[in-house]
Amino acid sequence: MPDPKFDLQRELKRERVGNVKNNSATLAAYSHDASIFEVRPQAVVQPQNTHQLQKLVKFVADHKRDHPELSLTARSAGTDMSGGAVNDSIIVSMEKFSHVEPTHNATVWAEPGVFYRDFEKKTLREGLLMPSYPASREICMIGGMVANNAGGEKSLTYGKVINFVTAVTMVLRDGKEYTFRPLSHSALMEKLHQNDL
Repeated sequence: MPDPKFDLQRELKRERVGNVKNNSATLAAYSHDASIFEVRPQAVVQPQNTHQLQKLVKFVADHKRDHPELSLTARSAGTDMSGGAVNDSIIVSMEKFSHVEPTHNATVWAEPGVFYRDFEKKTLREGLLMPSYPASREICMIGGMVANNAGGEKSLTYGKVINFVTAVTMVLRDGKEYTFRPLSHSALMEKLHQNDL
């Protein structure tokens, strides 16, 4: 049974995990994506930086035992058609994570809140294209494309997003940031001996 003294919005604001919104208009807007599903969240949190995102993830992990109803759903543009961007607890808006930068070896580094249309402008300047864009290419964001392994009109020829992602950096339940990429057998054996996530 939920603790009546536990005020989620108050606790989130006290933790300074980003902009916490729980007004009716915001909750209504974030209660649906492009699917037929509608689920009203308790709060929408917009972290302003990675530090706040880490604090938010750690906050939920620390309170999960006493409040099993707590969960996080990351949301980029909300163009998902399967209900993946809605939940009845906390929606994490990734809008502020909107940096994209060409790096080296024909790769581009992008945060989840980057619109594909902006991403494509940068890649085309480098002579690059990620051809696995979905039909919503003008309004979707990179985070949702990666999370859903998006595909579209060119996917039969070039494959889906998974064929173009070389690494993913994310925050796990311990509140720390980790980077995941393909490993050699020896690197995997080394990782298995670590005493962390």
